[in-house]
Amino acid sequence: MICIADSGSTKTDWVLVDEKNGEENRLVSMGLNPFYVHQKKIEDVFRSTIPIEIIDQISAIHFYGAGCSSDKRNQTVKDALVNASSCANVHIYHDLLGAARAACQFTKGVASILGTGSNSCLYDGRKILDNVDNLGFVLGDEGSGGHIGKELIRARCYRDMPEEISNHIDSVYNFDKDDVLDHVYQDALPNTFIASFAPICSEFRKTEFIQNLLHDVFSEFVQKHLLKYNHPDWPHHFLGSISCEFETEIRQVLAEHNLTPGIFERKPINALVKFHLLENEV
Repeated sequence: MICIADSGSTKTDWVLVDEKNGEENRLVSMGLNPFYVHQKKIEDVFRSTIPIEIIDQISAIHFYGAGCSSDKRNQTVKDALVNASSCANVHIYHDLLGAARAACQFTKGVASILGTGSNSCLYDGRKILDNVDNLGFVLGDEGSGGHIGKELIRARCYRDMPEEISNHIDSVYNFDKDDVLDHVYQDALPNTFIASFAPICSEFRKTEFIQNLLHDVFSEFVQKHLLKYNHPDWPHHFLGSISCEFETEIRQVLAEHNLTPGIFERKPINALVKFHLLENEV
């Protein structure tokens, strides 16, 4: 049995696949970004998520995670999973490679993640050829839920949004500036908190204010990331919650820059399962 995981900052999708009969067991846990979650916590989450009667049957673990972008952090996750599972065949990959494999499988393309955070890469069907640096929640994450949330909060505090939307934020989110600042500067996961404001754009997406905000956010992502790859004819695939919720707006920005749209998929986990079941045959 193989275990495949796709972990963002907010949650982790786990799939346990019996390679003999194809049976699957799907589970969900909190996000396990090693930027924010320590080794012992990862071990505890694994043990509390995977049924104990299945753990001993796992022959390999393929873990794709946000924050798994350095040898040190990857080793932290690997040590945790080895300790928790007693499985020695553990592989840790950046979630960006997961996005590329899920979206492109074994063909070339540009893969982007737009969820709580954001990232992108140029993929040749086997490996990542190029990746514009991702500077994270504070300095980057253009086009993400965190980026959208920051723009909404700024507009609310600076009185730059329509009163209807401002009143909605105050009533539904019980908005308080001091409380927001506490979450941003003191919480362990400020990116998740800020991104929680992004759904406001769905409710008011037909307003000129939200349309302009979304256009600016996605245009910044395209300009700072996708245009740097210089492959407008390669399909541009998008994964993540923001990608799917605002597919129409993203397609509009792609068209403005003569970029070819590819697939839009909320969760890469299904395609990752397919990839690992086929990889030995390709």
